[in-house]
Amino acid sequence: TGLPLIMLSPLVALLLGMDVYGWKIMALTLLLGTPALGFLAAPGVGLTAGLRRGGVLLGILVLPLSVPVLIFAAAAMDAASMHLPADGYLAVLGALLAGSATLSPFATAAALRLSVQ
Repeated sequence: TGLPLIMLSPLVALLLGMDVYGWKIMALTLLLGTPALGFLAAPGVGLTAGLRRGGVLLGILVLPLSVPVLIFAAAAMDAASMHLPADGYLAVLGALLAGSATLSPFATAAALRLSVQ
């Protein structure tokens, strides 16, 4: 889970010399991005559940899906480091989280049905 990452984010922000605004944006990107990545990975795990060496295939399936989350989280951190508003990037991350949370259970169920057959 991403809870330990979020709890350690003040320490990381202190070590990186970030201000309070940068730390808040980092905590929000972790709060929105980590569950979104988990929801995006779930259908891939369902597809590779019955395979012996499914780890490589899982990486190939999930990595392209995780790129938008990483891009918008990095853009939000870049905007925060320049003291610009990061609301738009956080809104897109929230939309990605909402979309992945909505569609992931159906995609995972379909993937598990396919892997069982």
